[in-house]
Amino acid sequence: MPEAEDPGAGGALELRAAAVSGGGKSRPARGGNVRVAKGLRRIAPLAKLELSVASFLVWAVLRLLRATVRLERHGSEELEALWKSEQRVLLAFWHGRSIMVPFFYQGPGVSIMNSTHRDGEIVTRALARLGIESTRGSSSRSAVAGVLGLVRAFRRGRDLALIPDGPRGPAGVAKAGVAELALQTRAPVFPVAVSCSRAFRLRTWDRLMLPRPGARVVLVVGPPLRPMPERGGALRSVAERASLREGMRAELELRLRRVTVEADRLAGRIPVEET
Repeated sequence: MPEAEDPGAGGALELRAAAVSGGGKSRPARGGNVRVAKGLRRIAPLAKLELSVASFLVWAVLRLLRATVRLERHGSEELEALWKSEQRVLLAFWHGRSIMVPFFYQGPGVSIMNSTHRDGEIVTRALARLGIESTRGSSSRSAVAGVLGLVRAFRRGRDLALIPDGPRGPAGVAKAGVAELALQTRAPVFPVAVSCSRAFRLRTWDRLMLPRPGARVVLVVGPPLRPMPERGGALRSVAERASLREGMRAELELRLRRVTVEADRLAGRIPVEET
């Protein structure tokens, strides 16, 4: 069973949610303010109000970004054909390129994993406004529940959006969780990359890419990675499954790097791998 960190997909927004809501570690000089904020959060009505306001602001920022850019999609013909035939898929993309992905999605419904802490709740509520369902899980708590929630969402007919290098990196290095979910669901994994003709890159571990107003935002969909069928319907041994999972993980990482370079090229940027 993969760790919840492997497929976690809301982390890029959680860093920004923390900034919006005042979460995260503070400098010593602000210790008093942090203590006051924590005290106020113990008051249930104020805590609920903070979550509502912060999630609305995150959603509003996303909508503002969408309103100021032009979207282009490349290589998505096979993905769109599967959507039309009502087949479910997994979408994989790097943490630092995830902000604009929701606006390209045109499938029947998608689920994502967010952490169980307060910033994760903010992101969950913001994404819900965009029609994106979240399951909850983290590396330390509810990991199994989060992954099982994704599997159940898939079985209910939803696509899964996954970030192989989330939630804490290292950037551009795929973890095994997406490969394991592909083995469990038997669904094709489409590597996806987004780039912008003009963008900010934040000084975060993932160097999050935010489009500048008026930018072209380019999404590239690569050929899907398909899980190998079981041999004669027999279950693989633990060693065989681990070897297959590692092979899929490495191949997905390679394909994500390729589509990222292609997205940068089409957007007119110097290609930079997410490492």
